[in-house]
Amino acid sequence: MLRWFLPFLLVAFWWAGVQAKTPITIKSDRMEVLQNQKVVVFSGHVVAKKKDLTIYADRLLVYYDQKEGKREVRKLVALGQVKITKDDWIARAGKAVYFKNLEKIVLEDRPQIWQGDNTVKGARITLYLNEDRYVVESEANEKAEAVIFTD
Repeated sequence: MLRWFLPFLLVAFWWAGVQAKTPITIKSDRMEVLQNQKVVVFSGHVVAKKKDLTIYADRLLVYYDQKEGKREVRKLVALGQVKITKDDWIARAGKAVYFKNLEKIVLEDRPQIWQGDNTVKGARITLYLNEDRYVVESEANEKAEAVIFTD
């Protein structure tokens, strides 16, 4: 029975970098461990929180690798009505992919970020968490757009 609980321990480290002791809390209606596929699936009203960063989604998939007997989180995929809050900004999208080793989040499916009244949107938005910056990309039918209030 203990081996079924081991994948849950990795969730505490999925956002870990230098501050490995900072806990992550994930709450959802359902949690499923797929050991053969090396993924933990959280579904239904998912809320993942670590310090000042919170992810809300319909589903959250936590992918991990098995290396030298240890499980390491590789990436997270949040799906369906994704909302991310950090400090004074809010991001929304249909899909968000967090790459642990790069400390970046890629937002797709109508992504948009708000900071106060200011907003940006485009086809894809990449957030670089360690650098406090983001890049908004466009596609042929969806240009990058910013609405900035100067007052």
